[in-house]
Amino acid sequence: MHFQSRIAARKKSCRTKSITMTTFVREPIWPMRCFNHSSHPEESVPMIETLSTQSRELFESSQVTPGPRYWAGDSRATLPAGIVFQANLQDGTENAQENWHLALGLAQNQIPLRLVPLDPIEEAQPLLPESVREGLKHLALQRVDLASSVIYQAGAPTSWNLDFYGRCRIGRAAFGTDRIPDGWAERCNAIDEIWVPSDFNRETLASSGVETQKIRVLHTGVDARHFRPGLPPRDIPHKRGFNFLSTTDLRRQCGTDVLLRAYLQEFTPDDDVALLLRIFSHKGSSTDPQAELTFFIETELNTRIERTPTIILLDAPLSHAEAARLYTSTNAYVLPSRGEAWGRGCLEALAAGLPVIATNWGTVSEFLTDGNSFPIAVEGIVPASCEDELVAGHRWVEPSVDHLRQRMREVFSNSSDVQTRAAQGRREVVEHWDWAVVMPEWVQEFRRLCE
Repeated sequence: MHFQSRIAARKKSCRTKSITMTTFVREPIWPMRCFNHSSHPEESVPMIETLSTQSRELFESSQVTPGPRYWAGDSRATLPAGIVFQANLQDGTENAQENWHLALGLAQNQIPLRLVPLDPIEEAQPLLPESVREGLKHLALQRVDLASSVIYQAGAPTSWNLDFYGRCRIGRAAFGTDRIPDGWAERCNAIDEIWVPSDFNRETLASSGVETQKIRVLHTGVDARHFRPGLPPRDIPHKRGFNFLSTTDLRRQCGTDVLLRAYLQEFTPDDDVALLLRIFSHKGSSTDPQAELTFFIETELNTRIERTPTIILLDAPLSHAEAARLYTSTNAYVLPSRGEAWGRGCLEALAAGLPVIATNWGTVSEFLTDGNSFPIAVEGIVPASCEDELVAGHRWVEPSVDHLRQRMREVFSNSSDVQTRAAQGRREVVEHWDWAVVMPEWVQEFRRLCE
């Protein structure tokens, strides 16, 4: 059942439980504001390096030589051809990091770029490093000649402005099921090229009616100097000897129900283990994750909350630096998703040197193998949840609970094989997925279009 579809039932059955939960002698679910910045003001996080090799030096004061600014109404200015880069920059969405890394990296490579953020840059101020914010603000002030520039729009095709024309129009999109939502194909076919992060996405777009000659695969990247082993761990309340980390927005597609089922079946309160769930909430969402998960555990899994192994919930925003330290504060990353469009969490965890347990399907299958991670077998491809209109009529996979239990127990044992695979995952990310490796392909593609 979809977590968010039970709000009415929760109000009737679970409100009292939610209020009294913290009175338990043993608090297996910690109140989710345990990482709220106001709760631990003394835990200031020192800024660490955040940009890739390609873009790290772009806006450092000692090296920046700002180009000329072309202001509206200045008829004397000769505007350069370049890129109009329209994208979401708000951290908490999976492709936001890709967007700002790309914008900074392209500018680093002397490609004129006008940034058009979908959300105000100021909204991301507490989360992004100051050098990144200042660099993005600088790019938002630049101007290029629209008629001779590439129009690049990243995000759901429904957010693209199809009345916006230039030299050519490029879209960046991905979806995690076996097809794309209704209406996407028509909008994809209305522009010149669609750039997707994986062959899986290329196949799903093509099978949904997008013209195949318009689809190109350009892989995403991860900053392996930012997400790396050895960062000082955070002090996590109720942390245990071994800690699994997962990320979720509580939609059924994330597979959090599968994860909780496997975790509660495989481990007991006596095991020195905890599951940390980092919650990403949608804008305007009024859902109470603690109450939703409590209701699911007690009603659908028929388990009293005080009899579960430790579960820690985190729903406070994390800065880019804190997010990197979160990986090194845990021992393994697990994501039994029913369909991943990007798989960024898995890439970041691999870069941080964590053992990764994830569903063997979709985009992540292009970089997860038995040699560098612990793929989860699937029981089959099944109809997607009808409770989410966006995926109505789609199909996704059903991860195996039994195999997930085996994988979690295997990683929990912390054998030499676990560490060997984790080390191999880190090496492969550095060699193939770091922005220093991926960025040149993006630069080449944009220069092809600008020439």
